[in-house]
Amino acid sequence: MKAAKIVKELKRLKLDAWSVLFQEQEKSTLHLTKGEAIETSMDTKRVQAEITVYKRSGTFLGDSKFILFTDDTATIKAEVKDALIIANESTKPGWPLPKKQRYGKVVTFDAKIVKAFEKGDTEKLNLKLWKAMRAATKKEKGIKLNHAELHLTRTQNTIVNSEGLKGKNEATILFVEAIMTIKKQEFHNALTVGTLKDFSPKLFIKETADSARDVLAARKWKRVHEKGILLSGIALRDFWAPDLTMTPVVAHANAQAKHRHLSRFDRGQRVTKNKGFTLMSDPFISHNPASGKFDVEGTASKKLSLVEKGVCKEFVANQRYAHYLGVPPTGALGVISLSKGKEKVKDLREQGVVEIVSFSSFVPNSLSGDFSAEIRLGYLYEKGKKIPIRGAMFTGNVFTMLDAMRLSKEGMEMERYKGPAVVRFDEGCHLAGF
Repeated sequence: MKAAKIVKELKRLKLDAWSVLFQEQEKSTLHLTKGEAIETSMDTKRVQAEITVYKRSGTFLGDSKFILFTDDTATIKAEVKDALIIANESTKPGWPLPKKQRYGKVVTFDAKIVKAFEKGDTEKLNLKLWKAMRAATKKEKGIKLNHAELHLTRTQNTIVNSEGLKGKNEATILFVEAIMTIKKQEFHNALTVGTLKDFSPKLFIKETADSARDVLAARKWKRVHEKGILLSGIALRDFWAPDLTMTPVVAHANAQAKHRHLSRFDRGQRVTKNKGFTLMSDPFISHNPASGKFDVEGTASKKLSLVEKGVCKEFVANQRYAHYLGVPPTGALGVISLSKGKEKVKDLREQGVVEIVSFSSFVPNSLSGDFSAEIRLGYLYEKGKKIPIRGAMFTGNVFTMLDAMRLSKEGMEMERYKGPAVVRFDEGCHLAGF
């Protein structure tokens, strides 16, 4: 499929406006089962073009999208014809398409992963990583590695539209997953990174094995605990940057929600009395999978403060909703970045606190801020000991929790998150046993 041929045909059709996102994605997958056998080793490649056509009607604009896997002229004409019918029936107040613009600089690919794809050596690279994981597992007593997956992905995106905009971005991802067993107790761990240097097979296996042992030994939580609840690790990342939705703070700092009267935020309005709370969207953190130069429309991504010292500062806004609200477009949401605090982690972990390190799942209500999540693994700090716990529900409201939030001065970075390594809450939430 040739991108130039598709663009040429769209120009020839003399549409009111159009946009094309070309994507070429290569993936190398390695599945390993119990007994260290290779179940699947597969390389795939997908090339597609996501086309949006626009239809003007006075001051109104309609749009419709479709995906092509071919540059056949007859197919393009037929798909555009159908899309125009839909666009004509889906008009809304008009907005300008993004024009040619300058994109910020950020490294989103690993040259070693790119080279492996170019040379056809991705299976070799996956096997090398797997052998290092297997060697590390053999050093963990009583632990069996039941299942492992390694996925290498290289994605090249090119955006072009009828306004002369053109942007290119290349990204790589390594996804690693492992399931370990100790005395019939299973523990699952997964990691996504943008570069090989951010994955240590030895450390990943040790952390997974230690967690599996702690889950086996964990006490079932049987009481209510309200003050001194800490989040760290994957649980902290999932709280601020959940995989399936947006944290309520970001959801309310979204131009689309504001336009639809769903946001409780106003620029310049205090959203929490906690003046130490600053939350940013940063798309320019190199090799973080959440970073990128532009959104799906080609609008340049920008680093922005959503909440600054407890006050709503800016809104995440694509081209359409930025136009509706009269604010600058910001491009795609980047890495959720929190300013670090002034307290040491060891001081936050005082007697009687509970620290949550992983949830079974964390999906908050992005509008109300309410949530209820089961703890997969946590720790009680009691009498100088760190006691593993499980089987409790963590319930609360994100907005209420902000006022009495305390942030560590030590930091961490994971996929989608960068900020304090530990966050402590003393209001607005509690733990309760089943």
